[in-house]
This record gives sequence, C-alpha cells and structure tokens, in this order.
Amino acid sequence: MLRLEIISPKEQIVSTDAFEVVLPTELGEVGILSHHIPLITHMKMGILSVFNDGTAERYVVSGGFAQVKADKVSVLTDDALLISELDSSEIESKIQALEAQIAEEASTELKKTYVSQLEFFQLQQSLVAHS
Repeated sequence: MLRLEIISPKEQIVSTDAFEVVLPTELGEVGILSHHIPLITHMKMGILSVFNDGTAERYVVSGGFAQVKADKVSVLTDDALLISELDSSEIESKIQALEAQIAEEASTELKKTYVSQLEFFQLQQSLVAHS
C-alpha cells in the first residue's frame, strides 16, 4: 500500500491509502505502486487517479510537483478537485467571469494567469460533460 497526500498552499486536500496512484506528468502518465523507486516529478494539468480494491477516485489537478519516497506519494498543487464533486453551473460561471477578466485586462502577466485558470476550468467542464 501507498500513502497519498495531496497538499495545496491553503490546505491538505487528501490523505489516504492507495494501491496505485497515476500521476499526470510532463512526460506522460506515471503509475506508482508500492516499492516504487524514489522520484520527484513535475506534474502537468490533468487527472490524478487513485486506485483501491477495484475502485478509482479521480482528481483534476492544476499541475504541481510530486515526490515518491518510501511508499509515500506527496503531491504539491495549487488545486485538486474530486471529479465526482464538480458542479457544472459553478464551473460555467467561473469560465464566464475569467473570460471577461481576460478581455478587460491590460497586463500581459495577469492575462497569462487568467488564461491558465481558464484552461483549468475548461478541463473541469470537459470532464463533467464526459461523466
């Protein structure tokens, strides 16, 4: 068994045991099982999957970093949300608000931040549409 911890700057999002964890890394998906070699990797925006006893929980993550060490997977990310708990109407309103902010923003740096947030909400929207 593995111990998975997903941590954001605001809170500990998840602390659970897992048989397998699949991470969305920059080089593709990486499956982590017990006794995996030590690893530090950069994660891209995508789906982090947690498998136990034939069931899977999937989280949409905004990117970040993961460390695997001694049967412990530590994920540091700005956002991680359980896909089964996503709210379509809430996501749509956030997308509309961000699109308005992007259209009005003069600062290139802030636009890049808003675009990144928009991409995260669009990924959530596509996951809700396909579930």
